[in-house]
Order: sequence, then C-alpha cells, then structure tokens
Amino acid sequence: MSDSLRRGGQAKLPGIRRNLAKSATRALDVLEHFAAVKRPLRAIEVGQAFGWRSSSTDQLLKTMVDSGYLIFEGARKLYRPSPRLVRFGAWLAADYYGGERLYRLLNLVHNRSGQVVTLSIRQDDYMQVVDVLQPLNIPHSAVRGVKVPLIGSTIGSACLAARSDAEIRQIIAFLDRHRADPTERVPAVMAHIAITRTRGYAAGSTLPDDTWAIAMALPPCESGVGVVLGFAGPAASIRNHEATLAALMRRSIDEVFDIVAP
Repeated sequence: MSDSLRRGGQAKLPGIRRNLAKSATRALDVLEHFAAVKRPLRAIEVGQAFGWRSSSTDQLLKTMVDSGYLIFEGARKLYRPSPRLVRFGAWLAADYYGGERLYRLLNLVHNRSGQVVTLSIRQDDYMQVVDVLQPLNIPHSAVRGVKVPLIGSTIGSACLAARSDAEIRQIIAFLDRHRADPTERVPAVMAHIAITRTRGYAAGSTLPDDTWAIAMALPPCESGVGVVLGFAGPAASIRNHEATLAALMRRSIDEVFDIVAP
C-alpha cells in the first residue's frame, strides 16, 4: 500500500487505558467467557482460563455476585450469569445481526481455513480488532483491541469500500480537516477503493511488512457499525493463497447471512 495512504496514523496497541480500569475489563472478559462456554463455572476454571491468581479471581467473582451480575451456587461452588444480563444480551443481538451469527461466522471461517481470522469494527478514524481466532501453532499476529488507521489499512479499505463515494469523501474531509490540503489524499484513496470493489475484497501488507491481510466487509447491521472479517498472518500463508481464502470468506459470509447468489 502506498505511503500516501499510510501517512497520518500508526497502529495503537491496547493496554494504556486498560490498566486504568483492569477490574472492569476483567469482569467483561469473564462474562464473555461464560457466553463462549455456555455453562456454569467454578472459580478455578475462570482463573485458569485467564491465568489469574486464585485470590484475584475469587475477589472479582464475589464482587460480580454482590452486584447481581453472577449467581453463586454454594452447594456445587458454581458461578453462572444472572437474569440482570438478559436485556443487555438481547439488545446487542438485535443490533448485530441477531443471535450469534458473527461468532458462528468467525468460527466457520477459522475452522475451514486453519488461518488467523479477525473481526474488526470502525472506531472513528481507526479500525479496531475486537476478536481473533488463531491456530495454536501460529505465532500471534493480531491482538484484540489493536487499532489501525481507517485510511491506509487493509481492514479500513474493506470498510470504506462498502460505503458510497460521497460518504467516503465526507469521511476523508473530516479526518483531514486539519491538513493544509484536506483533499490531498482523495484521489489515491478513491483509486484504491475502486480496486478493492472490483476485486471484491481488500488485501495488502501490514506491519511488520512480512505479514499480509485480506479483509471483506460484512452486510450492514442494525447498529450501523462497519464490521469487517479478515485474515492476517505471514505473507507465505496468506498472500500465496489469497484468491482461495477470499473465495472461502465470501462463501462463508453468504452461508451465514443467507445470501443467495444472483
């Protein structure tokens, strides 16, 4: 990808703000883990899942029980989510395609490809990786929470390509409003978006430069948030099988979202 597109942003790793509210983040991680395993858990199982000390785990779980987010069954020493979370979960499901389509898609693509698969969303001028599935034998190439520039990244290109030309120009104008020439990047961005649309997916190198990514926007959801599915990993694994992986991604999206080919 050209320097004219990359200029103006760096990848941002999570961690700085996370440390300021670690307990809050851990509580959300626990709830997400319950949603993944779909069964009550003992404190030792929760601690082992995240590598936490038993004292820290016990304190967090008891706090969540006191707040009404978890229920504790003393006889069996099991924790489970409480009804307090039902409305929260129902609202999110309605906003993001209903049910568990997103994570069914993530698992489907990961199981069929054996590659690192990511799910990303737009956060203003950045794209943020919100979930990752990867094989155990592949070094971690994508981190939950990491942000990359909307303009100049592969997942950003996939997100923009799903928007109208007028909307893309508005986005660029807003992001570059403080530049001497706010329209400087428009021709390069629009040319790159045209290539992405023709190909049906975005592809390009990521940092470090020996990694490659493929990305494809998902159908619009009720929330209006741009959601992007992607592959990320060593160029030898991804770039050399780009067309095959892109086709697999498209078939899986069509299957999960019940899209009938014309």
